Amino acid sequence: MFNLSKNYLMLGAFFAQLLLRSNAVSFPDTIGQYDTSIATTQLVDHHRLDPYAPTPQPRTLMISLFHPVPPAACCPSLTPYMDPITATFEDEQYASAGIPAGAFGSLTLRTCKPCTKSTSSGPGKGPKYPLVLFSPGLGNTRLLYSAMAQQLSSMGYIVVTVDHPYDAGIVTFPDNTTILAANITTDAEIVDDLSIRVRDVSFVLDQLHRPSIISKLIPGQTCGLDTSKVGIYGHSLGGATAAQAMLSDSRLKGGINLDGTFFGSVINRGLDKPFMIMAHEGKNLTTDASWGALWPKLKGIRRRFTLSGSTHGTFTDLAQAADAIGLREEYPAQTAAFLGSIDGGRALQVIAAYTSRFFDFVLKGKNVDFLDMSSLEFPEAVVGKD
Repeated sequence: MFNLSKNYLMLGAFFAQLLLRSNAVSFPDTIGQYDTSIATTQLVDHHRLDPYAPTPQPRTLMISLFHPVPPAACCPSLTPYMDPITATFEDEQYASAGIPAGAFGSLTLRTCKPCTKSTSSGPGKGPKYPLVLFSPGLGNTRLLYSAMAQQLSSMGYIVVTVDHPYDAGIVTFPDNTTILAANITTDAEIVDDLSIRVRDVSFVLDQLHRPSIISKLIPGQTCGLDTSKVGIYGHSLGGATAAQAMLSDSRLKGGINLDGTFFGSVINRGLDKPFMIMAHEGKNLTTDASWGALWPKLKGIRRRFTLSGSTHGTFTDLAQAADAIGLREEYPAQTAAFLGSIDGGRALQVIAAYTSRFFDFVLKGKNVDFLDMSSLEFPEAVVGKD
């Protein structure tokens, strides 16, 4: 799991520098051929009570949808990285470390807003883009991965990030109500949480097929998304969620685990679908018993890579933000300890390239040679040995 508490001093310096340099700091431009739009919505599962809720109520989720937009159809805009309530919550979590108020709220994403440009390739028109879901790490808001999701979307994918209430530190809804995290710490509690996450994933897929939901998220879209062939990836427990969900939902055709320990029945049952693992430096089949147990049971196309110079935190948006404000240059040792020694922009490129090309293979039927990618384009991605 991604534990920020051990890095308080470094985080304090990070956000203090961020606010000193600018009232608003944008993440780097996307690297794909498309610009992107972002929309959020609330989804209510009226057929399922939330097992964590103190009183009986339906399970209610928040999602963000990232959609490719051809540059000619994009009206540039800056979108807040986090809503004000979530941003304030994250500020307060680290106030004792000297993080100033307004830190998370100062971050923005470069996006496209609805506009009246004359084009036949707006968000609701033109080509059909494959769908990929993303599940966050335990305790993390989905918003901490927005820049990463945006990068994949810029390569021609609709990406939907999912908050898991009572698992994420905070989930903020459109009416400004919030749900805070439950105390999920033991392996047994994590396995129970995993089963809830898996049901969340299937519910989100059901909803994304509904025209009434998609019309609110994608301007001009009058039909639901094709959810018959979908990819899924996640960080930490989100990676375990990807694997377990693939076992139970036939619509999920391939998945990626970004540096997460596996939990659940998938460890013993395995998968017959394509699956990829990307690890931080030092994590492998020996250091993580769940990886060693599942790897031989992956009967579909399987790939495993280590991202040289990375840590568990590299697989979030923070490495990109650190470089955007020049923090790595000023605090190299602290930044490397928390976010890895690999340049944040370069880490972004490697992660985005591998996720997109994996899903190019799974969802678009493209012939991709991952081994050539590793040795030539991305030497930082070291091929795992079976």
